[in-house]
Amino acid sequence: MDSRQKVIVIPAIISTALIVIGIITGDAPILGNMVIISIFITIIPYFLYRYSKFMWIKALEDQFPNFVRDLADSTRSGMSLPESLGIVAKSNYGKLSQEVQKMNNRLSWGTPFLRVLEIFRKNVKNSKVIGEALSIIKQSYETGGSIPNTLDAVARDMIMLKEAESERRSLVRQQVMIMYGLFFIFLGISVMIIYVMVPMLISQSSISSQGTGLGTGGSIGVFAFSNPCEEAGFVFPCAAFSGICSVLGTTKSITCYYVAVFFFLVVIQGICTGLIAGQLAENSAISGVKHSLIMVFSAFGIFLFLAKAGMFPT
Repeated sequence: MDSRQKVIVIPAIISTALIVIGIITGDAPILGNMVIISIFITIIPYFLYRYSKFMWIKALEDQFPNFVRDLADSTRSGMSLPESLGIVAKSNYGKLSQEVQKMNNRLSWGTPFLRVLEIFRKNVKNSKVIGEALSIIKQSYETGGSIPNTLDAVARDMIMLKEAESERRSLVRQQVMIMYGLFFIFLGISVMIIYVMVPMLISQSSISSQGTGLGTGGSIGVFAFSNPCEEAGFVFPCAAFSGICSVLGTTKSITCYYVAVFFFLVVIQGICTGLIAGQLAENSAISGVKHSLIMVFSAFGIFLFLAKAGMFPT
């Protein structure tokens, strides 16, 4: 298996084993905890793998203009592109050096130059900038045009693109901070709703059980509330809610249900907001994984602190 398959298969096996253990115990809170842990084990490694690949591509794009410029200087002295590649392979281009060395090794083994370019293009297929630059270099090599001038133009255009991207990133940094602000405002509102709404629901439920409200059968019309999991467990993700309540230590049924609901809402908000922030900042949702992780763990930490400090309604 390659690294991508390992990142997918191994966490999936571990997650399946944890869920099976939770099912064997027959305890809903334990099963809920196992499901939550399994989700993190399955998703986080893959996102980290994709983010590492994204950062690797960015590192290659940063050094590729320097590589092309050095290649142009070598060809300007009269050497062919394969010969120039052998010369520049001795230079240091950071993470790009390994790929340049691989190309040089393939040339030394007798691989045609165009085939070497094609292999390199497949290795960096997620980079549109490098892919387009390689296409131009390939066409120039095939048509026999002025290769040094073409390479200089490619390097110059890539530098301009990187400068434009850097300027765009600085302009949208403020928008990323706004996304963080929106998330923490939503988190604060969710916590305040729990403080205000849950005591009201508990009191309404208490009055309803005593049969002192409006309506019949001990209900208070449309304002009689109960734990939906007790009436329609197959509709709501009650096992997951029970797991969250076990972790947070909220045992009262109505409190447990609504705290778990708002916890999941905040987590979903954090994941989506983080991905949007990454798309805005670096034009890639994968780069937003780090923002999503910060927001999700912040939400979990705040909910856990409030619960363990006994600040949630009981």
